[in-house]
Amino acid sequence: MKALELLTINGLSYIVDVSKDTLSEWMEDFNVYIPKTVEKNVTYYHPEAIDVLKFIKKCKSQDYQNGQITEMLANRNVPVPSNSSLEEIQHSIDEGCQKENILTLMQTIGKTVSNVASQEKTIQALQQIQREQNRKIRLLEEQTNELNQEIEALKQQETTTSIYEIKKKSFANLFKNSVHDRRIR
Repeated sequence: MKALELLTINGLSYIVDVSKDTLSEWMEDFNVYIPKTVEKNVTYYHPEAIDVLKFIKKCKSQDYQNGQITEMLANRNVPVPSNSSLEEIQHSIDEGCQKENILTLMQTIGKTVSNVASQEKTIQALQQIQREQNRKIRLLEEQTNELNQEIEALKQQETTTSIYEIKKKSFANLFKNSVHDRRIR
């Protein structure tokens, strides 16, 4: 078994993109189908475990029950490799720790780059929304200015109309008084 062929649960968690707790549950529920090797109370998983776990993840996302998943795994004829010799395991552990860390680091970097790209798209979308909102704000400000000007014009017109009405009433009263005075005479 080569060094890169053995993975820890941390490595599987990154690769399959599932939490360690979820993987632990799956390992317990589907242990027959997940190829592994135990050395000094540490469990290492074979690369075939990746495909099995991705299959389980897909089934879980489609709301399959554990019994159904077990049946599908049994029908897939998932190969479970025989246990490796202790010498092969020790050699893999010695060489594999650094290589697995590098592999995990590379996968983490890949996910980070992907997340940054996703965030850049989100930022661009938000900037577009902000530009549109700023345009609407400018339009509303222009409309508010126009309405304020119309209000001022109406106030002036009202003032002019009020003065005209006052003068009109005054002339009417004068006319009325002069007509009334003429009748009295």
